Amino acid sequence: MPKSEPRYLTIYKQLKEQIVSGTLQPNEQLPTELQLADTYGVSRITSKRALTELESRGLIYRKQGSGSFVQPNNQLTPNKQLLFVLPFPTDAGLGDYASGVSIAANRHHYQAVTMDTHSFARLSMTEIRHKYSGIIYLPQDLYQEAELVYRLKLERIPVVLLDKLFPELEVPVVTADNFNGGQLATQHLIDLKHQHILFYASAQPVLPSSVYDRYFGYLKALHQANLAPAATMHDLPELGHFTPEAWLIYLKQRHITAIVVENDLVAINLMNSLRALDPTIWERLSIVGFDNIQAASLTFPSLTTIAQDFKGMGERAVELLLSNPKEASVVRLPVQLIQRHSTQPLNLNHRED
Repeated sequence: MPKSEPRYLTIYKQLKEQIVSGTLQPNEQLPTELQLADTYGVSRITSKRALTELESRGLIYRKQGSGSFVQPNNQLTPNKQLLFVLPFPTDAGLGDYASGVSIAANRHHYQAVTMDTHSFARLSMTEIRHKYSGIIYLPQDLYQEAELVYRLKLERIPVVLLDKLFPELEVPVVTADNFNGGQLATQHLIDLKHQHILFYASAQPVLPSSVYDRYFGYLKALHQANLAPAATMHDLPELGHFTPEAWLIYLKQRHITAIVVENDLVAINLMNSLRALDPTIWERLSIVGFDNIQAASLTFPSLTTIAQDFKGMGERAVELLLSNPKEASVVRLPVQLIQRHSTQPLNLNHRED
């Protein structure tokens, strides 16, 4: 077994082998998430991921409150399959869209199949049309992948995008209310009496539409409080190349006491690098991320974040896809502030003057 193989994939393969070989019979109940976690020595989220993958492949079905069972007939017809395309199926930084997609697909008697972006790009349009009733597409970089998405549209293959918008494509999108998320994060810091608040996104040639929405929400909250941004979007490329030492100097020179960061992964990396250089930094700096990934509650200090309903987004994407909308629509799901220990009231005794 390759050492780099994700643990959930190991569980998935072993259970799949038992199902295919007949060791597990049709309608036989599988071990629970907790039982699998104990057996394989993994977290419950890992065992859940394995079961979700089995369900998305049509190998098992779930009953609310009862558990998971072997699917009597897992060979569904090709036109009853929905394809869920995402950048990195094993990336822990991605939200749990897959379970929402699987639940909604099963509700309509479809099978949800997951595939990474590179594998999907190798499929012909004829093969896609023959095998799948529609595509739910989670881009990593929509500007780079827009041509492929537009080809799907030209071929009249139903497609719904997740998370990112590109209005020129004129395809349906399900996303979080990122603009409101930016407002919530910034207003939270304003309520804690912070006035010099920075918005930070890692340097990229073109930022995703979701990050721009968060930034504009940040600007609106500052404007309503008669505050100015600590830096502009023009400064982001420079910030992305800062060393931890340069960051500390920059924060001190600009009197910055709080940061709104584009997502949890970038926020956690920034937190860890600053803490390694100055363990007391969190006595005078607050930080908010986005996404509420599992690591957000486990890092030190635990990360205040804007939670998205990833599962709900997956479900809504399936519903929108199967409704076959005549016009491109954008569905925005509400977000929620999750307050943890990375944000605290401004400490005037530590404020840099």
